[in-house]
Amino acid sequence: MLNSISHVPEKLKVITIDGPAGSGKSTVARIVASKLGWIYVTTGAIYRTLALLFHEANIKDTDLENIERFISFISERYRQESSTGKVFIGEREITQEIKAPLVSELASILAQEDSVRKRLLPIQRKVVLNNHGAVVDGRDMGTVVFPDAPLKIFLTASAKERAERRWKELNQNGQKTDIKELLREIHERDERDLNRAIAPLKAAHDAISLDSTKSTQEEIAKAILQFAMQKDLVISQNEL
Repeated sequence: MLNSISHVPEKLKVITIDGPAGSGKSTVARIVASKLGWIYVTTGAIYRTLALLFHEANIKDTDLENIERFISFISERYRQESSTGKVFIGEREITQEIKAPLVSELASILAQEDSVRKRLLPIQRKVVLNNHGAVVDGRDMGTVVFPDAPLKIFLTASAKERAERRWKELNQNGQKTDIKELLREIHERDERDLNRAIAPLKAAHDAISLDSTKSTQEEIAKAILQFAMQKDLVISQNEL
């Protein structure tokens, strides 16, 4: 079990955790944030929320007018609970809806649009910097959104392991899907994220790479907290 930690106030208190879909970054980020008493922000949920709105409106055209309309709506009504990671638009909880494979696929496509990324960037920064400290996950948190973050993690796992994790998660939430199809989608999304022209998925030059394929979420979280101590972001009062 990870124990309590006291804080060092002088530094920018942002830990970024980037990595491909299914690498475990959301769960690990939640654990780390909880132990630190910081907020947890999953920026990918903002892209997924945008994708859900596009999907529900049956709009496939990513013209500027649609982008502006939906992003303005998100900026006014998007809300994320820091303790649980639950996502809301107004009073409507959409946490599970935005995890649907179709929404994930559309979010990845929208994320390639330069205008989308530029318009969402200030929303992401505002959510994080208005708080005492934050652990944020995504795909370009350490390279684009918070390039000055004192601790950057790049979390990976094998494609097979990531597909199995996503399959279990979806099935637990009553969303039946084929694991071979999930593996295909993961390979396609990796290819798209790695090779997009705008903010491609890659580790920041000063990021610490961790492979979660054979590690538990607690083990990864503990390693990150130890790195946070080395960066003087926190001081341990008890052995981690």
